[in-house]
Amino acid sequence: MRIVGKNLAFSLLAATSAAPLSTAMAQEAKIQPAASVAVDEIVVTARKREERLSDVPIAISTFTGERLQDSGVANLTDLSKIAAGVSFRQDVAGRASPSIVIRGIGFDDFRSNGNPAVSVSFDEVYQGSNALIGGGLFDIDRIEILKGPQGTLYGRNTTAGAVNVITRAPGETTKANSYLEYGSYDRIRAEAGVGGPLGDAVRLRVAAVYESGGGFLTNKGTTTFAGLTSAPGVIPPLPFVPETQNVGDADFFAARGTLIIEPSPETKITARFIYARDQGDNSQSDVLGRSATGFIEPDTDPFTYYGNLAPTIDSDQAGFNLQLDQELGGARLTAVGSYTNLDRAYTFDPGDPRRRFDLDYADDLDQYTGEVRLTGSLGTGVTWTTGGFYFQDEVRLRSRLDASDFVRSIVATDYLQTRESWALFGEADWQISSQVTLTTGLRYTDEASDFSGSTIDLNPYGISVAAAALGLPVSFDNTFADDNLSGRLILSYRPMDDALLYASYSQGYKSGGFDGSTIFSAPEALPFRSENVDAYEVGAKFLDASSSINVTVAGFYYSFDDLQANSVRQTAGVATAVRTNVAKATVWGGEIEAVIRPVRNARIGLAITHLNTTVDDFVSSDPAEVARRNGNDLPDAPAFAFNADARYTFSLSGGWQLEPQMNASFIGDHFKEIDNFVEVKGYGRLDLRLALKSPDTRWTLAAFGRNVTDSVYFTGVIPATSAGMVVGQQRIVGQPATYGLSLGYAF
Repeated sequence: MRIVGKNLAFSLLAATSAAPLSTAMAQEAKIQPAASVAVDEIVVTARKREERLSDVPIAISTFTGERLQDSGVANLTDLSKIAAGVSFRQDVAGRASPSIVIRGIGFDDFRSNGNPAVSVSFDEVYQGSNALIGGGLFDIDRIEILKGPQGTLYGRNTTAGAVNVITRAPGETTKANSYLEYGSYDRIRAEAGVGGPLGDAVRLRVAAVYESGGGFLTNKGTTTFAGLTSAPGVIPPLPFVPETQNVGDADFFAARGTLIIEPSPETKITARFIYARDQGDNSQSDVLGRSATGFIEPDTDPFTYYGNLAPTIDSDQAGFNLQLDQELGGARLTAVGSYTNLDRAYTFDPGDPRRRFDLDYADDLDQYTGEVRLTGSLGTGVTWTTGGFYFQDEVRLRSRLDASDFVRSIVATDYLQTRESWALFGEADWQISSQVTLTTGLRYTDEASDFSGSTIDLNPYGISVAAAALGLPVSFDNTFADDNLSGRLILSYRPMDDALLYASYSQGYKSGGFDGSTIFSAPEALPFRSENVDAYEVGAKFLDASSSINVTVAGFYYSFDDLQANSVRQTAGVATAVRTNVAKATVWGGEIEAVIRPVRNARIGLAITHLNTTVDDFVSSDPAEVARRNGNDLPDAPAFAFNADARYTFSLSGGWQLEPQMNASFIGDHFKEIDNFVEVKGYGRLDLRLALKSPDTRWTLAAFGRNVTDSVYFTGVIPATSAGMVVGQQRIVGQPATYGLSLGYAF
């Protein structure tokens, strides 16, 4: 995207891709019509080659790094604040394993061995597990969000779409930037990066980020349960845990190095290394009504909970990737190889001061990926891309469920999953006429995985009743194998240079696999089937840099077979979620997005998304389950959502600039689980920012408020049921109103 180090006056999508107005524009004292504004061309690599954004017949949202920073987007889950049709969810793992949802399709699971519905790539490296995407964003060039199935060029696990994160690369000249933010609850975020040439053919960039504080929850502790035990003299009494504030504090550090070597004009070698350490607090749920473990919280304050442990994360993640770009004369070769390791442990309290399924979880993940592509043109109106992809990972999951005050024991799990996937793919644009283009694509994918392990009763006290109550021990050793042929057809028509109409049919594929939760019976360890989707979309784009109004419109219809989802089951009176296939489901909707520049120094963005989702055919041997789920909404699929943003640049004396900014979002009523037990009420968020920039735009001082209306909203809701009736819920609450100051410097 050729906007690094430059400023933009417009972006494609309302509320998703704004960038600052150009310096020259902002310094003009006289306001002029937007039609006279000259801007840089936006170029994306969404189809794995450089193209004008207006030429790509796919619904795409783009964000510059400046836009992310100005909007307080510190990680991928923050994208929901500014991205139309994009939301996120948290489950039992909290922020340790978030899930991105696009157009109502996501991954309602927290297990690190699962297959997400949204493919996330960092610098062209595919992230095969949600456990790898929870870290902070820093030193970002841009983010591209591709909406809808991307089964041809991206392949596995793209039934909802793809998110590409592109970090800043070292340029031809030395450039540096730094950013410091301080806000409510003693939150600190510090970020810095510097890069440039080391010689004629070598460039290097180094960047780092640190975050601390920000915890807004209060643990009320063990209260009257302290000192109690279900077996005096055998099981240790529950310790006294006093009230603790600021639960949820961050302690995150990450660094990245990018080295580029260009031995010739035709050859570029890029090496990247990244390390991230997270030792902050995990998300935490409170209880409304009765929890799944039987605790009734004495208050309804979502910002307090009662627990006997601190929810923590202790994670180390390191990765290395090497990329070769080689011009071959008429074609371009790209080869990318990577290795990623994650070593992580985290805890989660179910919001019960007693030891009733307190979660102590650990996973080790090793991932290898490789992709080779050739891109070129035949010179006869045909542009093509072909290549191969390889993926392998190994995930070891270990957990300890402390149920000392429930079944008088601690339940231990130890699972090992290995996966291997490879694919061949190709896509071509056929220029039928000067205005009509036909795009065809095909991909073959082969998947195989093994899942083995056990769940046992540790019986540390010698008086356990876990084996009888939970059916332990359980051992298993299962395999899964599948292949898939998917494709894409797009017909696009360009009535004028800045307008595009398109209609597409595409297929998406998400591999089957295994449930990674605590398995209490052998059938729960059997594989579930792969998910497939047929998607139809029509759209229109009008993107004219000189126009005061830019508009994109899209309508879509998805038909799912074997949609994967969690279903709630009862185990020893405790509700647990088990991964399964829904059979059939449909999704249809539309979105309209507009960017309006009424005058030269102003930008207004608007976006509206409508969704309709339905479970059409739930397969189960239990008629009550079928009756309860058929016709239900899919999780995280609100019927209505909108985003809006506005920005204006005032020119002050001496060349100083004052820039107020507003970002608003609203998500309608929705559910967090396929059983539709608990409806999550819709909510809105309003963020405000006022920035003062120096005449040379190197210094920026800003005051900000986020969620200034103090809206109470929930990123995770886990229902508690008894005899098929909802008796309560665990809730993970979102951030309340926060305020702060930031200081940035760049040259």
